[in-house]
Amino acid sequence: MLCGALFLAGLVRAEDFSFTNSLARAALAEQRGDIPAAVKIYSEAESLASSNAANLCVLSRRYCDLMYLTNATSAKMDLLNRALHCALQAVKAGPQNATAHACAAVCYAKSSTFADLKTELAYSRLFKLEAEKTIALDPSQDIAYYLLGRWNYGVANVGLLSRAFVKVVYGGLPKASNEDAIANFKKAIELVPDRIIHHAGLAMVYAATGDRTLEIAELEKCRILKPADREDAEAQREAAKKLAALDR
Repeated sequence: MLCGALFLAGLVRAEDFSFTNSLARAALAEQRGDIPAAVKIYSEAESLASSNAANLCVLSRRYCDLMYLTNATSAKMDLLNRALHCALQAVKAGPQNATAHACAAVCYAKSSTFADLKTELAYSRLFKLEAEKTIALDPSQDIAYYLLGRWNYGVANVGLLSRAFVKVVYGGLPKASNEDAIANFKKAIELVPDRIIHHAGLAMVYAATGDRTLEIAELEKCRILKPADREDAEAQREAAKKLAALDR
């Protein structure tokens, strides 16, 4: 029995090592700017992580990261589809895993930017649901509050011509407001003060409400904080452009 247990433990360690090794190889490909090679390696790694929620979440995030290395919309959409597939597999493997639901929420949110209006609203409904599930499982997940802020802002500021689609997707106009968006972004900042995307989200709502002084203050925070990842770096660049446009 002991020998069998040691053998199984060895297999687990071997699989973990192979997965970690795959991530390292893919990272090198990313550094070279070789997206096809990185995607191929990540695809191979999926077979090692087919029932491991944590590893599937890592792959989902890695696919999302690759999006920042290409300007081709088709390539971005392909990467997002791969990321979403991993996230949904993670949810299936670990239904009570808050990070898995957070990954699914992120993927739906990112996918909405490449969709037509009706599909965008359908995705917005899905990422709201996944964000709420994330918070129910783990209230310390800052990204879920960030996404709820995005949702409240998006629905609260939807144009009159788009309200018909909102009613179709949601079965009526859902309760959403800039005030709730501000509260969501502030909660995300409370949990992780140095995430640039949280401050960028708050600045976005202040711009919509006409609070220019507060908007500029948040954009300035975006400018001086150190990016945690590529998404933060992109948000920082956008914040710099907005500050320049505001003659700062």
